[in-house]
Amino acid sequence: MEQKINYKKSLGQNFIYDINLLNAIVSDGEVEATDTVLEIGAGVGSLTKVLCQRAHKVISFEIDKNLIPYLENLKQKYKNLTLHYQDFMLADIQSLNLHNARVVANIPYYITTPIIFKLIDNINYFKSILVLIQKEVAERFSAKPKTKDYGITSVILQSIFDVRITRIIKKECFTPSPKVDSALIKLVPHNKYSIEDFDGFKKFVQNAFSMRRKTLINNLKLLYDKAQLENALTKLNYNINVRPEEISVEDFIKLYFYLKN
Repeated sequence: MEQKINYKKSLGQNFIYDINLLNAIVSDGEVEATDTVLEIGAGVGSLTKVLCQRAHKVISFEIDKNLIPYLENLKQKYKNLTLHYQDFMLADIQSLNLHNARVVANIPYYITTPIIFKLIDNINYFKSILVLIQKEVAERFSAKPKTKDYGITSVILQSIFDVRITRIIKKECFTPSPKVDSALIKLVPHNKYSIEDFDGFKKFVQNAFSMRRKTLINNLKLLYDKAQLENALTKLNYNINVRPEEISVEDFIKLYFYLKN
């Protein structure tokens, strides 16, 4: 199967065929017999097949029309598989009638962040998201304060998800082999904070990190009164010269609410 496929670099096609690894991925996704699973990027269906064997229903997207024969063969065997031959970024998630579904997907590196943010915008449909992405991107998503990887996406994701890397997958496990290692990252929605205006919070965090080498106050002084910023930081027990990467996710949320009100 591997040799017959014309892998498309432009679509970020790097597939996994090792059945033990595929089973491990689905196990990390905690897929159960009652679950509906959304898969983004079915490829030739190697992961899709394992998902169909474990889940109640699998809804899978694939943009490469050349892979239709592989997937249609799979569909003949697994009646719980629904295929959409379209760009997931153009899909209407609401129309899929998902409820408490899981996402398990090996997504293309080049479109990782847009996919993640589309899933965030539709968070109410999902109880967990497990995606295979570039290792360094996964490290940014799960980074802690006061580290070089901690930034905008770390804060935004961790404000609504418990985020953790479940396993590192070496580049040699893929066909064709990419240039870097990958990681499985799991996002589980939580209700630790009540952020009603999430778009407003995202913009706040983006402004806070607009220039990493500058202090938080310098990054936000065009949007807020300097004295107000200093007072807010003092209340949260931070030095007024603190940099954005030193502030925890919880304190970013407190700071946002304080300045908003």
